Amino acid sequence: MASPVHLLLLLAAAAPQLCSAVDPVSTYCAKNFTGAQTQSSISQVLAALVPRASAAYYATATAGSGGSAVWGLAQCRGDVPASDCALCVAAAAGHLASACRGQADARVWYDYCFLRYDGANFIGLPDTGYTLVLINTMNASGDPYEFDLAEGKLMARVASAAGGAASGGLARETAKLDSATTIYGLGWCTRDITAADCGLCVAQAVAELPSYCRFRRGCRVLYSSCMARYETYPFFFPVSGAAAASSHDGEYEKVILNP
Repeated sequence: MASPVHLLLLLAAAAPQLCSAVDPVSTYCAKNFTGAQTQSSISQVLAALVPRASAAYYATATAGSGGSAVWGLAQCRGDVPASDCALCVAAAAGHLASACRGQADARVWYDYCFLRYDGANFIGLPDTGYTLVLINTMNASGDPYEFDLAEGKLMARVASAAGGAASGGLARETAKLDSATTIYGLGWCTRDITAADCGLCVAQAVAELPSYCRFRRGCRVLYSSCMARYETYPFFFPVSGAAAASSHDGEYEKVILNP
């Protein structure tokens, strides 16, 4: 395994709000190319994904043939409002068209959606290679060992629920630690993989948490097929008006594995 790449980011870890739909968490671009036909295929795939995923929360598309063929996938998190889904997918397509122009493997992660395209057919293949870990630099309040125990049990439930046949690749769980602390956990997968593979993918993401996030009040592990996340504030829908209006700014450390 390649050595992790560490970056320190100033991220607004706010409860669900508009910026989560239009501000990327991270971008990956690779596989340089120079052919106009491949660029045309990418443009066609992005143009097809935006309306389809905006309407159905998930879409795949392909364009071109032979060496210029491109496959794409876009998906919104299943709990977000339809308007935020549409904003997120449109922002993702526009971002990749600009940030990864001339590269045939491109992926962008947002809080509310994920979009990727590639010159190799990845549809239906679980992908846990490139890994992004976002770690809140602040420790949890109270007894850190008690917090870690509760968080571990919570995220084990998330992984189990994500692999359920009826989950649709989305699992949300909570654990009340004490009167002042509730931990919120979420796992979700792209819909091209099976429910069983989804459960395995989220479980693998959850297994990374103790290596990087012990005692931290928030953390997430993102793959290209799934992600796992926990926070000490409500970051998934539905949320109360008071919770949605509250601010949870903090510094996050970014760790990239297998870059």
